[in-house]
Amino acid sequence: MSKLAAFVVAAICLGAPTGAQAGIEFCSNFPYKLFVAIAYSQDDQFWISRGWLELDNGDCSEFDASLQPATIYYRGESVSYRNAQGASISTVWSNPGHKFAIWEKDNFNYWNASEKVLNATLVDFSLAAERIEPGASITVTFEADGVHTTTTLTHPKLDPQGGASPPANSNSQSTGGQP
Repeated sequence: MSKLAAFVVAAICLGAPTGAQAGIEFCSNFPYKLFVAIAYSQDDQFWISRGWLELDNGDCSEFDASLQPATIYYRGESVSYRNAQGASISTVWSNPGHKFAIWEKDNFNYWNASEKVLNATLVDFSLAAERIEPGASITVTFEADGVHTTTTLTHPKLDPQGGASPPANSNSQSTGGQP
């Protein structure tokens, strides 16, 4: 085998997905631009909150491919838009009970985010998944109705032929959005 052929084979092998890499992806079917924040647990039991990931209708984007949290929460906020009656409103996807720090005016990254830090505001987030296995992939889709999200969690288990298993579960939940 020539050096060039060996280099090409090595490059292909190094670039091939291993199945161990996972991600946290957010998708939007909502007709207006929205912004996503996440909160996730650390090994030391502290929480980190981060935002904002910007999504337009039809977009999907990974929040951070290097994250492997055991538990993750999210919050979605739309830009202001006019409803059918002409009133200016915005939609928020969250559920009461789990508050984390955010900064409305700009991107943020807060450690110990279950407490009020700096100029942050504590607001409600929705649970995406908990007890997440290393290598699992999570996709949260904000639905067009402005009320529901669909969460898909794909476990990293392999079938006997070495291929990835199908998604472990998918569910739709209401997250308190107000269209």
